[in-house]
Amino acid sequence: MWNDNVEGPRAAPPRPRAPLADLAAAGPVPARPAPAPVVAVVLAGGDRGDSLAAAAGVTAKALLPLGGAPLGSYVLRALRACGAVERIVYVGPTDGQLRGLYDTAVASGERLVDSLALGLGVALGAGAQRILVLSADIPWIDGAMIERSLADCDAAGPADIYYPVVRQGDYRSRFPDHERTFVKLRDDRFTGANLALLEATVVPALLPFLDRLFSARKNPLALAAIMGFDVLLSLPFGLAALTQLERRASALLGRNARVVIAADPELAADVDKPSHLPGVLDPERPAGIAEFDTSMLEGTGS
Repeated sequence: MWNDNVEGPRAAPPRPRAPLADLAAAGPVPARPAPAPVVAVVLAGGDRGDSLAAAAGVTAKALLPLGGAPLGSYVLRALRACGAVERIVYVGPTDGQLRGLYDTAVASGERLVDSLALGLGVALGAGAQRILVLSADIPWIDGAMIERSLADCDAAGPADIYYPVVRQGDYRSRFPDHERTFVKLRDDRFTGANLALLEATVVPALLPFLDRLFSARKNPLALAAIMGFDVLLSLPFGLAALTQLERRASALLGRNARVVIAADPELAADVDKPSHLPGVLDPERPAGIAEFDTSMLEGTGS
């Protein structure tokens, strides 16, 4: 049973703010430069094995009805609200409700890496120098969060590929009931965000690497051959560090890779199961105030 007569995804209560006196004492916060322009590539699926899409009777999870609009529309509206996004390439099945929210649509490929290649090809053909790749199932993000993530990447220093991660404590404070996988590192426990920022020059090296990872994903020995036994052995014991993973990824790609700790947990909050949207996708479980906040939808554009 699906409940699509709702107002849409809502998130946790606003973060606590510092007292005005403390803010005044701290002085003005220096303004950061606006992030450089990007072309966004939205991966909207079309996987026949997606149980959520199948249960809802739609061809892709991005078309799942949520608050009277497709799930993917929330990401597209957030991108439209971000001043740094020059163009949006949508990869996957679409419908009339998404019209006007993207600039170019292309059918998805058989595999995720195929869809990525198709989207990146369109972006490069449009002259993109920087490409923001993200999934269509992170409905709590808004334009300010995307701009903040791009600015964080710029502030982290020059790199060819940036991958944001979210601390477990930050994620749990915003989405306490969401099931999510976290990796223990020496620095903290982290989960990956559902987006990455690429320089156009890294694409030729990135796609073959991702193809190898995808093919080896169910073979531990093959993964070890790619990532290195030292990295794989250190992960279960929390001995690896972010800088170690950066160095290994950079060596594998022959390009400079950088991990960026994200300020907004919403970047990692995807919808993979009914329990991620209680009261909406899972009507048997009442919605909780800690997870829903209608005001979050106001910043996603119109």
